[in-house]
Amino acid sequence: MKNWKKIVALLVVLAVFAAVFIVLKKTDNGSSPTDTSSPDDINKVDLVEFAQEDITKIILKRPDGEITLNYEEREVETLKNKDDGTTERVKEKKKIWVSPDLDLDNTKGEDIALSGAIATTMRLIEENPQDPTIYGLNGSYITTFVSKDGKQVGLEMGDENPAGDAFYVRVVGDTKVYVIDTYRGNILRFGRLDIMNRNLYGTEAILTDDITSLALTKGGTKIFEGRKQPDNPDWMITYPVERKADATDISKFLQWIPEMRVYQFVSEGNSDLKTYGLDNPKYILEYTLIGKTYSLKLGNLEDSLYYAMLDGDPRIFKLSSSAMNFLDLPAIDVMDTFAYIPMIYDVEKLVIEMDGRVDELLINASRDDEVEETFIINGTKMEGDKQVSLFRKYYQGAIAIQGDRLDLNAVPTGKAEIKLTYTMKVANPDKVVVVELIPTPDGYGYYLVVNGEYTGMAMGKRLLDKTDMGIRQAYTNLMEGLKEASESQ
Repeated sequence: MKNWKKIVALLVVLAVFAAVFIVLKKTDNGSSPTDTSSPDDINKVDLVEFAQEDITKIILKRPDGEITLNYEEREVETLKNKDDGTTERVKEKKKIWVSPDLDLDNTKGEDIALSGAIATTMRLIEENPQDPTIYGLNGSYITTFVSKDGKQVGLEMGDENPAGDAFYVRVVGDTKVYVIDTYRGNILRFGRLDIMNRNLYGTEAILTDDITSLALTKGGTKIFEGRKQPDNPDWMITYPVERKADATDISKFLQWIPEMRVYQFVSEGNSDLKTYGLDNPKYILEYTLIGKTYSLKLGNLEDSLYYAMLDGDPRIFKLSSSAMNFLDLPAIDVMDTFAYIPMIYDVEKLVIEMDGRVDELLINASRDDEVEETFIINGTKMEGDKQVSLFRKYYQGAIAIQGDRLDLNAVPTGKAEIKLTYTMKVANPDKVVVVELIPTPDGYGYYLVVNGEYTGMAMGKRLLDKTDMGIRQAYTNLMEGLKEASESQ
């Protein structure tokens, strides 16, 4: 009997294993014995029945009116790189989203069309609500998509759900209320301020060379003003003093201006400018771009965003401050501060008078590697690469004389403590150029005077002793090099 009971038990176990095997086999063959679909899968519905490329018109019904978006072929101006490395403007026809009601941002039109084409519900909330307004479905936000063959589907958008992860939605003409994800829901609720063109210039085909004038005012005080030279890319600072612009720092302005894009529109006008700090702007940036003059006002800074507006345009918008550190540059930083900086190839003689001595540097330098160069200081010819290098460093110290502060109201008087006299190979425009360093009365350093004209700049004494470009240190290094060479002979 014991053995018989054991045999029966084994048969029962085998039967259970067989049943499990059959179930698993059916599942593998795609015929699950039970429906494993989740409620979310059942409730997923594609709201718009046609693809993005078939959408040719979108109508936005909003609390403040209707906006029509059309997908049309237009002539668009763009930039094209030429074989010679330059860039040219070209016009090409392409299909973009436009609107007769406002200056539309094409990318926003594309976002709405895509969001409609792929709008899929997350779950069904209620099939036939007695009061749909509890979901915010009161007809205020309806986005209607029209296909090229005339089909039309309207999506009515409601409020955000309490969890903040979805928006209520239903198809116009249907009672079922669904939710869709927040990202697509926000796009399908876009209003005027959301879809206006972020590019305020009307074209993407803008080059830095298209900017021909520039001025910065900070706190009501003009910091600088400059203009592009007529026939070359160089800039001249015309205020507070006339000097060549520093290419590095002026380029920070020139690169940002064409790339300026609105971060967010705040209002279309009729706003209290004081609320945004635009009645008394912190900064005013004035510039001429493609022949048109712009005046950009920047007001309060809030969450790394400036409130801003353009003269002649009532709209208030926000700009990111992340790339606008150049607004706090002092005037001296945007100008070339070197007193006189000729290439060594263009100079035949330089006389340096400082520290109670007079050094005469005779120079025969050439850009042609085949031409033998000669360098002589006080009658001693430089021999070998080391001496030539030290001589060149001394020359570099001379042309490195530069201002580090503006002092526009000063009237330099008295005798120059340091004097550099350049004799050029060819007059351009002067054959002889004299740089004088006249002591400031406060002991700070020297006023910089070139050919008898004050540059408006002063130089700190410490700059003469800089280890890398200081003229006094360069002289000391040259003398030590000559002494070592003399002692080794």
